Amino acid sequence: MSGMALRDYADGGLTAEDLRGELLRAWELLDVSGSGDDAIGGQLLRPRMALSVAGEAQAAALGTPFWLALLAVQLAHEASLLHDDVVDGSDTRRGCPTLTSRRGVAAALVAGDQLLARAYLAAARTGSWEFVRRFTRAIDQTIAGERAQGEAAGRRLELKEMRDIIRAKSGELFGCALSAAASLSGHVDAEVIARLGREVGVLYQKVDDLLDYCPGAGTGKPPFADLNRDLWTWPRSYLPEGAPPVAFFLPHDGGVPARLALEELEADARHVLAVVEGRFAHAEELQETIRAWLARASGAVLREVAEASISMAPPASTRESAVSRASAVPRAFVLPGESSVPPESTMPRDAAAVLAHHGRTFHFATRLMPEDVRGRIARVYAVCRTLDDTVDEASDRHSAQAGVRELLSRARSAYHGTDEVWRDEACPLWMAMREMREAEVPFAIFEQLAEGVRMDLWPRRYADLDELRVYTHRVAGVVGVWFAGLAGCRDGWALSLAGELGHAMQLTNIARDVGEDLGRGRVYLPLDLLGRHGLSEERLRAAAASAGPVPPEFAAALEELMGWADAGYGAAFQAIPHLPDGYRRAVAVAARVYQGIHGAIRRNGYDTLRLRARTGAVEKAVLGFASLRELNRAESRRRA
Repeated sequence: MSGMALRDYADGGLTAEDLRGELLRAWELLDVSGSGDDAIGGQLLRPRMALSVAGEAQAAALGTPFWLALLAVQLAHEASLLHDDVVDGSDTRRGCPTLTSRRGVAAALVAGDQLLARAYLAAARTGSWEFVRRFTRAIDQTIAGERAQGEAAGRRLELKEMRDIIRAKSGELFGCALSAAASLSGHVDAEVIARLGREVGVLYQKVDDLLDYCPGAGTGKPPFADLNRDLWTWPRSYLPEGAPPVAFFLPHDGGVPARLALEELEADARHVLAVVEGRFAHAEELQETIRAWLARASGAVLREVAEASISMAPPASTRESAVSRASAVPRAFVLPGESSVPPESTMPRDAAAVLAHHGRTFHFATRLMPEDVRGRIARVYAVCRTLDDTVDEASDRHSAQAGVRELLSRARSAYHGTDEVWRDEACPLWMAMREMREAEVPFAIFEQLAEGVRMDLWPRRYADLDELRVYTHRVAGVVGVWFAGLAGCRDGWALSLAGELGHAMQLTNIARDVGEDLGRGRVYLPLDLLGRHGLSEERLRAAAASAGPVPPEFAAALEELMGWADAGYGAAFQAIPHLPDGYRRAVAVAARVYQGIHGAIRRNGYDTLRLRARTGAVEKAVLGFASLRELNRAESRRRA
């Protein structure tokens, strides 16, 4: 094939931007609807590796077919991610909400199928039967590997079976990518190169599986996702039977399981690197990528081991009692605080009182709920508040991390029923987790919430609304999904809008608490929002310290932020009529009353740097009554 004039890269080399450009140009040859920008995302890892093995001279010689082949591989990978998010129930991907969480399972499946169809079209357009054969085999084996892993859920896998599954579900597409140039040119070593690519894919998957066990790895996915689904991945071979996930990072039988797993990974990496260096000395980017994988895995494991040691070590004055207590508990590992009831300081007993004191708007709305429903909501709120306080009121980051780990461990034990030593039906955390499980709400929701509060441990700034949405989704969006799940909601569209309501409410919180957050060293207003209005963090601090009115630019920035929130409230209200009777009216009231904080902000002259906007009882009643009238009209339209 011809028709795509490859640029001359002999002088400067092919940059990442150049690579993406060539794939977009190949996309145009497919003559399909939609933008290639929307379909070609991520790090382009497989095309980069394929180019590294082929070399730019061979890529230039092959021309258009080479870029179509790489496009086929990339589109197949993107399709697999969409399908993975459906299977795994993932809320985030690459740090952003997944299509599944935003638009539902059906939309994600259709989008994935369309990408896969276009991947086959790109493969066919190469004009190489050998590549089409290899590509089709790779897709078939990838699906077979995913199916085999799913069918093996709940049982231990032997080493060979586990490697076969990994080689199929992850290695085949790498093999197809690395051997693309050889397949297109009819080189006799195409299969040899494909085998090497499969081993690279196995290594990639093993790194991913290990990072899944490292909560601080920042993968954009909830940690322990495979373990929570009872899928057997290779790190689980090192985790003592029946032990909680934290045990992966603690000494056991003369070694730390995570370190032993890391040693296995390092040995695999040395073997693959030796083969690559021996056969493709010019493939420096491939070699550096493998070394980067290993460095990331090593750093994540060592960090988790260090943090686990800090969080598990008792003070010197209590070390002896801790040892004696551990010997009395028939488990390989002892979680922090083995008393049957968590301390009062970290585990409030009266969930209704916590809701009434800290969540006045929610408390006002829950009066419209049946008593049993009101109790479930109060317990969830108390758990969320406890997580927040664990981070906000800790004396330092180490103690905050330890507190979050303890809550996660106890929550996981209660959810899965694996720790009957701690069973307390009067404890909101214990009850909330059991109710969560009974309602079939995934535990990953709670893990996402914990990841969100952890984000506040290190000062960070958000470039734009998309980056901020990752935070709002974790600390508030998942709570909306949790509430909807407790209500029995299973519709993907309605669940995504429940998450949107949480996002909108968190934006309202951010607008209301700018000064309070500044005092904690936090700025949630996106940098591009501040820039558009001529603001900076320094100017916000100066305005907060002054006695005069807030700058008009700050008022304009808050209006824009509240506009984003208003859009979220408007979208979420579409789903409220689809909720069960016990929740519908209360959620409608909570949404509109919370949105009413925007009016209080305006009445205060937009001064959220020094004042806290509040809605009074009369205003809550007026807003609540208006929301019920709005809900009645929406229900009438739905019945009609």
